Amino acid sequence: SAFVVPELEDEMITFEQQIPLLRQITELRKLREEMSILADNIRRKGEMDRETKHVLDEMQEDDVAIKEKMGEMAERWHAAFHPIWGALFLAGYQDSRFGFFVQNYACLYTARATNLGLASTARSFRTTSEMLPHDKLLGDSNTELLEYDPW
Repeated sequence: SAFVVPELEDEMITFEQQIPLLRQITELRKLREEMSILADNIRRKGEMDRETKHVLDEMQEDDVAIKEKMGEMAERWHAAFHPIWGALFLAGYQDSRFGFFVQNYACLYTARATNLGLASTARSFRTTSEMLPHDKLLGDSNTELLEYDPW
């Protein structure tokens, strides 16, 4: 099935304009994840002296500050698309319900039906392969897998 989504063109323009903000949000998310992993590694060692507790407390305070900043940035991101509803295809960091239906039920989607006239009648449209979160993680060259057996 083909979906015609007239809002798609504006959505794509806004998305492109907001890429610098999205990159900042993404970097802060990565930083929070790295801090979380580091804190877990510190806790796993089991040595909870005064200095270690102080470091973990500071990390927690930093995490709260980063989360607050990310919230402000995410509000700006969504408001750029629409002041009330935000981005059409996203709800927070996940696909919106609409985005979910487009991704799962549309073989093809476009902003205008006339765009299809630009393609040859011999043209074959193919779907993209889907990746689960662990597939994306394994595909990221920055991912470091730890071999850890807690038992």
